[in-house]
Amino acid sequence: MQADPTIDVANLIETRKANWYRVSIIGWTCAIMALEGYDMLVLSYAAPFLIKSWHADRAAFGQVIGLGLVGYMLGATVLTHLGDRFGRKTSIIGGCLLFGIFTFSTGYSASLPVLAGLRFAAGLGLGVSIPNTIALAAEYSASEVRALTIGCMFIGYNLGGALGGVIAASSIPTRGWPFLFQVGGIAPILLAAILVFVLPESVRLLALKQDRPDRIAAIVSRLAPEQTISPGTRFVLREEHRQGLPVKHLFTDGRATMTCLLWLAFVASLVGHYFLTSWLPTVLAGSGVSMAHAVLAGSLFQLGGGFGNLIVTWLLDKRGIIAIAATFAMAAPLTLSIGFAGGSDALLMVIVFLAGACVLGGQVGLNAVSGIVYPTYIRSTGAGWAFGVGRIGSILGPVLGGFLINRLPTSSLFVFAAMPMIGCAGAAFFLGRVARSGTVREASVLS
Repeated sequence: MQADPTIDVANLIETRKANWYRVSIIGWTCAIMALEGYDMLVLSYAAPFLIKSWHADRAAFGQVIGLGLVGYMLGATVLTHLGDRFGRKTSIIGGCLLFGIFTFSTGYSASLPVLAGLRFAAGLGLGVSIPNTIALAAEYSASEVRALTIGCMFIGYNLGGALGGVIAASSIPTRGWPFLFQVGGIAPILLAAILVFVLPESVRLLALKQDRPDRIAAIVSRLAPEQTISPGTRFVLREEHRQGLPVKHLFTDGRATMTCLLWLAFVASLVGHYFLTSWLPTVLAGSGVSMAHAVLAGSLFQLGGGFGNLIVTWLLDKRGIIAIAATFAMAAPLTLSIGFAGGSDALLMVIVFLAGACVLGGQVGLNAVSGIVYPTYIRSTGAGWAFGVGRIGSILGPVLGGFLINRLPTSSLFVFAAMPMIGCAGAAFFLGRVARSGTVREASVLS
C-alpha cells in the first residue's frame, strides 16, 4: 500500500523562488508596518503643537509618551504569545483594530491624563501586532534573505513614521492636531477589514500544529501552483515543537545567553532611539531651528532609517550580527554631531539622515534577529519579549529626555543620546560571538 505523500512546508519555501503570492504577503506586512510606524511616532510630531496649544510642560509630555510605550511593552510581553497559540493573522488583525480605535479616539482628547490613557491602550494593540507581523514575514521568507525581507518590511515602518511628519507640517496649521490622530486611527481599521480576506495564516505554524490541513493545502497551492496535492497529502514542519509556557523556552536549549544579550541590545538601542524620535523636533525647535525645519528633520531621520534598513539587513544576511555592532558603533558619533550642527540647516539635515540610517537601520537589524533566531513554535513569543523588554529603553528614552530637556544645553542632550549606542554595539558584538559558537542551532543563519 502506497503511503500518503508528504510535503515539508519549510522546504517548499526554502527551495522555490518567491512568486507573486509570497511577494504580496510581504507587501501587506509592509502596509501594516507603515501604519504602525505612523502610529508609534504620531504623538512626537503632535507634541510641539499640543505643548503650545495646551501650555503644557515639556517634561510632563515625556511621561505621556512613556505611558504609551508601557502599553506597548505589556502588549508585547503579556499578549504577544497569543500569536503562537491562536495564529499570527488573528493577532495582527486584532492589534490593528485595537490601536486604530484608540488612536482615532486620541484626536478628541482634552487633557494630558486622557491623552495618556488612550495612548496606553493604543500601545497594547501595537505591542501585539508588530512582533506577529515580523514573525509572519520571517516565516514566508527563505533563510538566505530573511533579514533583508524584514528590512524591506520596515521600510514601510519608516515611511509611515516620515509621513506623520509631512502631514503634521502641512495639515496641522489648517486642520489642527486632531487630524493627525484621526488619519492614524481610520487607516488601520480599514486595513484590518481588508486583511481578513487577503492575509494568510503562517503556513509553518499551521503545519507545526497540524491544524486545518484544508487551510494549509489552499496556501501551498498558491505558494507552489505546480505542486501536486492529493486528499491524503500530509503537511509537516521538521522543526522542534515543545509544550509548556512559551517564554520558558527562550531560556532552554542553550538560548539563555543569547536571549539576555538580545534583550540588553534592545534596551540600549531603544533608549537612544526614542530619546531622538520623541524629542528631536522639539529640541531642534527650542534651539533656534525653525518649526518647519525641525519637523522636517524628524521626517529625514525616518527616511534615513529606511535607507539604512536595506544596507544593515543585507549585511546581516551576508556577514552576521557583527554588522549590527558596527552600525551602532557608527551611530554614536553621528548622534553626537547633531548637537553641534545647528548653525547650518543643510549640514544638520545630512547628519540627521545619516544618524537615522544607523540608529533605525541598526534597530531593524535587531528586530530581524528577534524574528530569526527562535524556532517557529516560540517565534512570536521570542520577538514579542525582545520588543517588550526593549520597551524599558523606549520608556526611559523619552522620560529621560523630558527630564534633561530643561536642564541641559542642546549639545549635551545629544551626548546622552549617543551613550546608549555604544552599549548596544557591545551587546551586539557578544551576541554575534554566541551565534558563531554554534551552541544555538537557530542562530546559525546569523553566524
